[in-house]
Amino acid sequence: MKNNESEMIYRRAVEEDAEKIYELYKSLSPEDIYDRFLHVKKVSLEEIKSYLRDPKCIVYIAEHNNKVVGEGVLYISGEVAVVVHPSYRKRGIGKTLLRLLHQEAMRKRISRIFFYTSPENAPVIKLASGLGCKFRYIDGLYMGIIEVCPPTLSGSSDENPDTQK
Repeated sequence: MKNNESEMIYRRAVEEDAEKIYELYKSLSPEDIYDRFLHVKKVSLEEIKSYLRDPKCIVYIAEHNNKVVGEGVLYISGEVAVVVHPSYRKRGIGKTLLRLLHQEAMRKRISRIFFYTSPENAPVIKLASGLGCKFRYIDGLYMGIIEVCPPTLSGSSDENPDTQK
């Protein structure tokens, strides 16, 4: 998927993208890492390869000039995480990644997506609020919840959410 963001390319990540994703994480400050993981840590190349191989994890990337400048992760539990290179923020990349994860959640029949963030992370709170996110304050963190698929009356997961009746 391309948009007019100067040839920004959005696509599903594959294991061969691990090095480029690792470079993205190396560009982040300790504060950025905290916002992503809620603690400061060093992200390893092996960790990235591991979640790229994990069938319970769906990863999208934003690429500009063959460089990964954003990553969005959806876990089968519904938890999502998005990170954008500092030089590429405020361009709609995080919003596009979150929308792609929302679409994946619909396809997987995940009823809601959620994330945790600190109250100080105003950009994420603003972004998510614009997408209909509801917040709960839990143990010093905000839990953001975005409804995806309403439960079906029949309880069947075989129904296609794109089909209109």
